[in-house]
Amino acid sequence: MTFANPLLLLILVPFGFLCLFWREKKFLGYSSLFCVKEPAGFRKTVARLNKPVFFGAVFFAVVAIAHPQTRYYQEEITLQGREIVLAVDTSFSMTGTAIETIKKIVGDFIKKRPNDLIGITIFGTDAALIVMPTMETQLLEKSLERVQASQVGYQTSIGEGLFTSLAALFEKEMGKQFTIKELRNSINKEYLSDYAISFVKEMEKRQALKNKLIVLFTDGIYNIGISPTRPLRLLKRMGIKAYVVAVKASDVTGVDPEVAAQHIEELKEAVESTGGRYYHAENFEEVAKFYNEIDSMEKDKIIIETVTKRKDLHLYPTFASIVLLLAAIFIEHVWIRIP
Repeated sequence: MTFANPLLLLILVPFGFLCLFWREKKFLGYSSLFCVKEPAGFRKTVARLNKPVFFGAVFFAVVAIAHPQTRYYQEEITLQGREIVLAVDTSFSMTGTAIETIKKIVGDFIKKRPNDLIGITIFGTDAALIVMPTMETQLLEKSLERVQASQVGYQTSIGEGLFTSLAALFEKEMGKQFTIKELRNSINKEYLSDYAISFVKEMEKRQALKNKLIVLFTDGIYNIGISPTRPLRLLKRMGIKAYVVAVKASDVTGVDPEVAAQHIEELKEAVESTGGRYYHAENFEEVAKFYNEIDSMEKDKIIIETVTKRKDLHLYPTFASIVLLLAAIFIEHVWIRIP
């Protein structure tokens, strides 16, 4: 325990001396002592408590004025919800109708989830984090309005978009132990390396894998960057679901139709291996199913922020001081007058 105004406690020093050396003589006046009996036993003991009880009231009053507080401690502000990153395809093939369709679906998705932490990433030739997972709906909506096709390149790197979204989910937990560059290199192999496995185990140890998911809005056709199956393989290992809301491309993709079909099938299989689903945006029933499935996911405690604070304790000595003062008044003016 600490005090906000510790110097005020010095008042107790002279008051302590006063308590030790104060001798007060009191008497009750009666016309005759014939009927007056000297207090004895328990009544006499209580009558003598008047002085220490009064000084106790003053002691606690001074302590209350000194403003006692607890030491600094950290408190987590939490809520029940999910942590979601929305990865938006902004490649050249999304120009026109496709990007507007995506923005409409994403906008509706954000409005329906006021208690979820939602982040936004975009990807084309490269990938970029637009908004870290947040509950600030207005920030998300304004950021979404500024998203345009070809914003981060003309080509489509779904793998980079998925990995950037994954990094956004765990940026706070990475600290100095893990780096985004090393983690990316560790998954861009035929198998998950020891670095990626150690990352997964550390996140499991910290219980940081609950109720996180990634939603991908794309035409499903990639032509550059790491294969999307590799970040999806890591997501599967972590138990994090990935969903795809597929939008028909507005423009040419630069990929042979047979290869494009193969890429879509590979993406669908990899997404479903995580426990997620592949939906088609043109089908309103499927989009409704998508919303319902996300809503059905169990909510868990999400730490919004950690606040360092102190707790005021002055009410306790204040209450004690009032109780003792009332007791002193009762002893002095009521108790000694009881026959």
